[in-house]
Amino acid sequence: MNYRSEIYRKIIHFGSAVFPISYYYALSRNQMLWFLGGLSVLFLLGELLRMNVGPFKRLYKLFFSAIVRESEDHTITGATTVFVAGFLTVLIFEKSVAIFSLLILSLADASAALIGRKWGNHPLFEKTVEGTVTFLIVALALAFFLPNLPRAGAVAAAGIATIAEVLPSPINDNLIVPLSAAITISFFHLIA
Repeated sequence: MNYRSEIYRKIIHFGSAVFPISYYYALSRNQMLWFLGGLSVLFLLGELLRMNVGPFKRLYKLFFSAIVRESEDHTITGATTVFVAGFLTVLIFEKSVAIFSLLILSLADASAALIGRKWGNHPLFEKTVEGTVTFLIVALALAFFLPNLPRAGAVAAAGIATIAEVLPSPINDNLIVPLSAAITISFFHLIA
């Protein structure tokens, strides 16, 4: 995928910040669950059709081939995992934790990908040092500036999410990043 396509893909990723922001300002937990659950079901159905039904495969490629990675041809795309991760995070964790974790996914992950692809010269597993440092900086900024978070827990969650993002895994990092951040900060809630 070329850098221009990566930019389009990450604009969508940045746009997913609308979900935690809406949760903070406007939507109740139940509304978020219905909204993200509905989107998850629709996108999972779309994925099944895209992978198994010829006309849907062709239609999908026509409209989305520029922003879908080759590795996603026979697996669930990153976009779908964003909705599933959002649903699970809102379902399992308290509001401030879910908002923080989903903003890390939206903002830190997308920033890391763009910086890493453009200026990353030092490989680190399948990522770059530059992208990983960017991820950590954005996650730490969220940890320090978002309200209603235990600071030590939020900082630890930023670090754990960074590690989860950089380590190779068969599980999409769109699932691992918010859940690892949420589990970490929830642990700090328990011991505080």
